[in-house]
Amino acid sequence: MKKWLTVCLLVFAVLLAACSSTDDSGSSDDKQSSDDQKTLAFFSAGASNNYLQTGIKEAEKVAKEYGWKIEIFDGGFDPLKQLNQLQNAVAQKKFDAFLIEAVDGNQLCDMVQSSVLPANIAVSAINIELCGAVDDAAEGTLTFVGGQGVNVYQDIYKDIVANNPDGGKIAIIGGPSTGTPYLNNIKGMELEMANNDKWQIIGPYSTDYTANQAFQVTQNALQAHPDLKVIFSNYSGMSAGVVEAVNAAGKKGKVKIYDFGGDEWSFEAVRNGDIEQTVIMLPKEEVQKGMEAIKNHFEGKDYQSFYDLTQEEILPGTPYVNKNNIADFETKGLPEY
Repeated sequence: MKKWLTVCLLVFAVLLAACSSTDDSGSSDDKQSSDDQKTLAFFSAGASNNYLQTGIKEAEKVAKEYGWKIEIFDGGFDPLKQLNQLQNAVAQKKFDAFLIEAVDGNQLCDMVQSSVLPANIAVSAINIELCGAVDDAAEGTLTFVGGQGVNVYQDIYKDIVANNPDGGKIAIIGGPSTGTPYLNNIKGMELEMANNDKWQIIGPYSTDYTANQAFQVTQNALQAHPDLKVIFSNYSGMSAGVVEAVNAAGKKGKVKIYDFGGDEWSFEAVRNGDIEQTVIMLPKEEVQKGMEAIKNHFEGKDYQSFYDLTQEEILPGTPYVNKNNIADFETKGLPEY
């Protein structure tokens, strides 16, 4: 009897130890997996053009490399829609970090400060600054990766003025009028041209960033102002429509076109003389830097509060692409999209 009781007790002890070991191990593995895999929400300003699509693809690629989960939110260039997207994402309580490409950085400010950050969600902003911060991260956020700030547009207009000392009429063509790139574009123009007697501003015109609308706007501007000298278009996707309208009017070489975007089309347009120059944009680096700051934050490593894309090492010392230096950009593997 004693022998049987002893055997039973030994078997019970072994089974108990095995069960305890399995439970502890399973709990530990689950917790480790939960700690390692972060969940990121990427709030893109939109998804309707090559620039934005390139950024979205890069975010998905980097998330996979980091072992993160990612969800993409298409803001559709609608500030209210994007605000609601942030609000709903906070309520879901499943995101560790937000990568925000704002449609309107000021409109999102209160939501970020009052709801996102208190929920212990790490925030990186790209392309458009939040809360009016200039060349810096908004209070409480990690970083801002910028390439379309007022200072960038001001430098573009400064360059246009320097290259056209006689001045003349300049048509300004931008995207949606509520978007920060459009507003920054106008501010940059005002700082460099509004008080310059040599220049007369035509527009500014607001479009949906498509070539079709840009074609119509340019056609109307050329008809109303046959002596137009310069056109500045702040996105390559619509600059194609600008070029088409100028060429159709027989004014190639008579109206100088300046572009912002630096995509494959604009590089070819520089080569064949359809546009004077383009300003490079780096959608891949933009996303990479924003996500890298989040990763470093989680790992307790350093990161910059501001990344200036116009100073990136991948550039050959300038963001301006023209016939004289286009080969320098191509040597660097550009354009990106």
